[in-house]
Amino acid sequence: MSVFVAGCSSGLDRWREDALNARYGVVLHSGKDGVEIRMSDATLFDTDDATIRLTSAPMLDRAAALLKRSSRPILVEGHTDNEGTRAYNDSLSAARAEAVADALVARGVPAARIRTKGMAYLQPIASNDTPEGRALNRRVDILVKAETTETLVGPRKPTLSWLP
Repeated sequence: MSVFVAGCSSGLDRWREDALNARYGVVLHSGKDGVEIRMSDATLFDTDDATIRLTSAPMLDRAAALLKRSSRPILVEGHTDNEGTRAYNDSLSAARAEAVADALVARGVPAARIRTKGMAYLQPIASNDTPEGRALNRRVDILVKAETTETLVGPRKPTLSWLP
C-alpha cells in the first residue's frame, strides 16, 4: 500500500503561514477577483495622518513577503470611515494607499505591478454608526488580482489519498 500526499509542491506550511499572518495583523480573504490582504489602519497610521508608523514595519514586511510570491497585478486601496468631508476622505485614503504602495516597493515588490486607489468611505465593511465599526472601516486592502491563497500561503492542508 502507498500513501500519496497531494498539494505540498509549494513548500509553504499553511499552518505556519497563517500563524505569521495572525502575529503581524495581516488577514487574507479569497474572492472572485483574487486574494485580498487586509491591514488595520490603526496599526499603520496615526489618526488623520498618511505617514506610516515605524511600528508597522513588521506588518508591511509580512505583506511584502506574501506579495513577492506572486507575479499578478496588485491594487492597494485606502479606506476611511465616514467622519469628515468626502473630499477630505478621498485625499486621506489616496495618500494612505500611496504610502503603503511605496513601503511595499521599498521592500522589493515591483512598482510596475502596483496601482493605488483611495476609496474614502464608499466600501464600508462595518457600520459607521459605532466607534468599533468606524475603526474596522479604516483600513488598507491589497487585492492580488487573479491569485489564489494557495500561491501566497500554501494549501489549506495536505490531502491524503490511499492508493492500493
